[in-house]
Amino acid sequence: MSKEVLSLRVLSLIPGLIPGIEQVVLVHYQHNNTQSSGFLLKKDEKDYRIDQIKLEAGSSVFSDLGNSSQPYHWFQKNQLPFEIINKDKVQLTIFSELKNSVLLILYSISGSFSSDLFFIYFNDNLSNFLLDKVSEPFSAQHKNMVGFLLSHSINTLFHTSDAQNQLTATFDEQIRHIVRERDQLKEELEQQGQKVREGILSLAQYFLSRYAEKHGTRASLTDSAKIKLKMFTGELSQLEQIINDALEFAGALSSPAQFSQILLADYHIRFPDPVQQKISDQVIDGLPQRMIKTHLLLDRLELAASGIKQRKDNLTSANVGKEFPTPISAPAITDALRKHQKRIIQLFDQYPEKWEIIRHEFRPIQNLLNSSQNHQLLSA
Repeated sequence: MSKEVLSLRVLSLIPGLIPGIEQVVLVHYQHNNTQSSGFLLKKDEKDYRIDQIKLEAGSSVFSDLGNSSQPYHWFQKNQLPFEIINKDKVQLTIFSELKNSVLLILYSISGSFSSDLFFIYFNDNLSNFLLDKVSEPFSAQHKNMVGFLLSHSINTLFHTSDAQNQLTATFDEQIRHIVRERDQLKEELEQQGQKVREGILSLAQYFLSRYAEKHGTRASLTDSAKIKLKMFTGELSQLEQIINDALEFAGALSSPAQFSQILLADYHIRFPDPVQQKISDQVIDGLPQRMIKTHLLLDRLELAASGIKQRKDNLTSANVGKEFPTPISAPAITDALRKHQKRIIQLFDQYPEKWEIIRHEFRPIQNLLNSSQNHQLLSA
């Protein structure tokens, strides 16, 4: 904040020091080039306003006043040696107010070659101090007391405003520092994310080349496949299976002649759906690898059945299949249960407290369990 702006802030606060002030003239004087700026704070119908003004005065007037060793001085209405020119270029003497006494408060701005001269206009009596019934004029003692108090008050306003200005500047610098740190961290995270994505792509290409070598073929990634693989956010342990499944899918769609050169596109690649990834995190530690897929199948069936029950729909294979993140048909559910039948029965025996809905209410599971029990009875 410039020295002049700080002075204007103090000027705007002066009416709060003593009620009833009609106007204040501020002269912001530059010692080194004898330039001065003039401002008039004057009360209008509702509040005080500040306007810039032109001051006509002799070249040495403000220099003499600004270099005074006295912090305040009282003038009579006929003693001020300058005039105010308003915006309409109409010349007004600053003594046009009747019965005014003027207090000059001098403030030398620390660290600069400038001074502020505040000319504060008072009534000749004590009515500015809310003593409406007192018509006694200002005595010398009154004027010394008011000058002393206002001089110290204005000094306090400067120090307080300057301290607030420095605090604001410090705060602004801290905010800018935080913003810079945030932007830098964001850039670092973006760079780190790019490195991670490149790392995932490199790992995928490694699995691709290993599969190709194992099966005596050549394989490469299209640009669309590379973009999709960079978007992978699942477990890295799943990535090899994803690549192998995609290559097998692409190979199945190719003719024998094309199988020697597999071009993997984005539509060949299928990431595990979020539900499966979430359930995968919940698989019990120590479960044999051959049982994990069966465990996941039961979890997905139970999750689907739970959603259907909440909506109070019929618990049929068709409705369960529609509940999957990637819908499947009722025959596909039947086929999956048939392939996993032995492991399903084993898991039901191992975890009697799990999968309560499908165990007791989903007919394909009940048929599977009843078939197993009948087979055991026939074998006994």
